[in-house]
Amino acid sequence: MLESFVKTLADHLLFVMCVFILGSSIYLSIKTRFIQVRLLPLLLSHLKGCFNKGNSSGSKHSLPPYKALFTAMSTTIGISSIVGPVIAIRLGGPGALLGFLLTAFFGSAATYLEVHLSVLYRKKLPDGRIMGGPMQYLSHLLSPRAAKWYAGCCMILMMVWSAAQANQLSAVLSSPSLGKWQISPIYSGMAVSILVGLTLLGGVRRVGSFSAKLVPVMFLLYLGSSFWIIGSNLDQLGKVFTDVFTSAFSPYALASGSLVGGTVAALRWGIFKGVNATEAGLGTQTIPHSLAETTDPRAQGALAMVSTFSAGALTFLSGCVALITQTWQDPSLPLGISMVTASYQQYFSVAGVVVVSIIAFLFGFGTILGNSFNGGQCYGYLTQNRKQRYYILMTLIMICLGSLGEVQMVWSLVDIVLCFMAVPHMFGLFKGVRLLKEQIKLA
Repeated sequence: MLESFVKTLADHLLFVMCVFILGSSIYLSIKTRFIQVRLLPLLLSHLKGCFNKGNSSGSKHSLPPYKALFTAMSTTIGISSIVGPVIAIRLGGPGALLGFLLTAFFGSAATYLEVHLSVLYRKKLPDGRIMGGPMQYLSHLLSPRAAKWYAGCCMILMMVWSAAQANQLSAVLSSPSLGKWQISPIYSGMAVSILVGLTLLGGVRRVGSFSAKLVPVMFLLYLGSSFWIIGSNLDQLGKVFTDVFTSAFSPYALASGSLVGGTVAALRWGIFKGVNATEAGLGTQTIPHSLAETTDPRAQGALAMVSTFSAGALTFLSGCVALITQTWQDPSLPLGISMVTASYQQYFSVAGVVVVSIIAFLFGFGTILGNSFNGGQCYGYLTQNRKQRYYILMTLIMICLGSLGEVQMVWSLVDIVLCFMAVPHMFGLFKGVRLLKEQIKLA
């Protein structure tokens, strides 16, 4: 009874919070005169130029701009990017894809602003370490107490989100469809924990280097696989887009006979899963960006929008694949990665299961690593960078426990914490956009 109440409360709070974040992102887009569109030329220019590795200062406490971007992308592009749209479509109809597009487009303005602020207000310590992220600008814009509140909530969220990703990852690797290649959750949990621990102990440079290699591989692998399925069904794209818009404004019948869709259902699940996929407005992806070797907050903010746009593109592709293959309407498939696997099996047979498993492993591990790093920065803010090994140990234990079994009530409680973290952060952005008004107008 208590678990059911907590889950219901968390679902309602999260929906209200996600609508608030989308509404706030629309407000920020208007206040910045749609900076996500105006800065596209700068974004493309900086994206090309920042890959010049000679620009790195060589400091062990900072990252080249492109590695900061990939470290941030490793958290936003996770298993939720490929599973979230399929779940949202099952629960809210094809129209839920509109929610993903809205959160990606308008959320990119919030991403720009929060990264701009994180670079502007970051603090460099005497030993060369950089203290950045939402904690620094919230301390200036709201209060030190608000910054500590954010850091505490974010640290808990990152550890539990890492455990949740480990849970999904272990479910994929232990799937019976893998046959003799399936891996027991206990072994996958231990392996991921060891890899994450070794990478975190290497410091920010090792995390950044690993992410710079991992993110392009997993992004292109999923992109290529999805385009193959979509390219094989170009004649169905018209029907897909028709279903998306029709479902957004009227109910859509599932194969089981039940109705989903309509504006409320589409927005509820599309926005809810869209905010989770892009993380725009939550401030979490600003932490690696604040460690970038740059003196231009505007350029780094523009570069950061690549992460939000990429997450939006992946979720849209995932949704299109689900609509083309119609696996979202199969009542025999449980919610989750199994629906994605079924789509790939239609076009790649047994190899499809292997492809999804590899993609899920790369996406899951990248997100776990990125979340663990972000949580460590929050822990460092609270403890003045003392005894980081305790945080790493707690994180590795959470990853192992998460891989062994899901505790729904724990995830629901943490979702409630997310609401209390995100709302004050967005108010910080409201104040920030007023302070940066002249800079943004000139952008």
